[in-house]
Amino acid sequence: MVSIRLNVCPDFNVFTRIIEGELIDVDHSIYSSLDDARRVFLEEASRRRVYGFCTGLGSLYDVKGECSPHWEYKVLLEHAVGSGSKAPPDVVRLFLFIRVLQASRGRDPIRGVVLKRIVDALNNGIIPLVPLRGSLGASGDLVPSAHAFLCLYYGEGEALYRGSIVSCFKALTSSGLDVLSLEPGEALILINNTSWSTALLVHAMIRLEDLMKKSLRVARRSLEICRCTSEHYEPTIGLIKEHNGIRRVLELLGTPNCGSPVRLQDPYSLRCIPQVYGAVIDFIDYAKSIASKEYCSTSTNPIVENSKVVHSCSFYALHLALVADSIAIGLAHIASIIERRIAQLMRSEITGLPEFLASSSPVGVMISHYIASALTARIKTLASPSSIHSTPVSGLQEDITPQAVESLIKLQESIDILEELVELENSIIEKALALKK
Repeated sequence: MVSIRLNVCPDFNVFTRIIEGELIDVDHSIYSSLDDARRVFLEEASRRRVYGFCTGLGSLYDVKGECSPHWEYKVLLEHAVGSGSKAPPDVVRLFLFIRVLQASRGRDPIRGVVLKRIVDALNNGIIPLVPLRGSLGASGDLVPSAHAFLCLYYGEGEALYRGSIVSCFKALTSSGLDVLSLEPGEALILINNTSWSTALLVHAMIRLEDLMKKSLRVARRSLEICRCTSEHYEPTIGLIKEHNGIRRVLELLGTPNCGSPVRLQDPYSLRCIPQVYGAVIDFIDYAKSIASKEYCSTSTNPIVENSKVVHSCSFYALHLALVADSIAIGLAHIASIIERRIAQLMRSEITGLPEFLASSSPVGVMISHYIASALTARIKTLASPSSIHSTPVSGLQEDITPQAVESLIKLQESIDILEELVELENSIIEKALALKK
């Protein structure tokens, strides 16, 4: 069981356990701290204007609304307008967990029972079906969050529940949970944060760490087929430059069985594996540190701090957008080195095997390189940053946006394609090995 304590931030590795469905336990002091923040919020809202408390939102913040549960329901309903395919269930589960983590700082002015509903949903395996697209990473991840919380509090929409897609209402009632109406200001607090963007980044880094290890295992096989020069991969290489990533790549790569030297120096796509992969691994570590800081932070607006309500821009997810765009650029370099290794695997002077591995066949594996070229071109296209495409929304109130979710969706697509490239390289190695027999 994963235990969550007030102001205690878990290690990044906890997310694998969450994906696997491990239950969570939230210390009751967290619920109490939220109830305390809620009391401060209500008291201050009785004396002055507080954003989202019985008001319109965005440019309509001056519009007075109803102080009623129905108004809170409408806040969620009018934000639940996402588009595109549904997010992977693992992303939604991570999102709900991260929403709990961010609220566990005790600054979100929601009742403890509101947070407990998210915990109960996680522990009962209720995963709302949420469209991927709609958030700009500014004003919080409003759209996907609204879809999720319409499900968990009002029973609207559909959810994955015990292996089947059912109505959210059925998932709630089957878990012994009733519809829970939100009170003034709570709907905004639930959706006006970075939990969705953070979940997408965490999910991408979990996938990418595994993929980099797999790619290096495949790369070692390519080195051996290409009759590598062992000098390029000695542990000494990790001591020359002060980058941890290079040393980690050499550890993961191990000592390739290069055989007798046939070249003084290998082509860059073989020789520079520690430096190329090492740079990207260092950036993955940086991305994980950014994600950790984000899920350990309060990212809501408004919040309660030092017994007063504070309005801010903590929901602005530019950290996440920039790091996602940076990793996407790094993956373009990984795609390039894989595509070049595939080309080297087809050169007789490099491998000592028939050109294009074409032994008694018309083209051998020549066309596989065409596929590699196409996949690499796509990854390079996806390396163009989304975070620079700021467009104003909500009149001139929300006049800059980081496009964090689009950066992260694009990163997920890059990872998908990189997986194909790694498999393609591995399949060519298998054909090369068959020729060696």
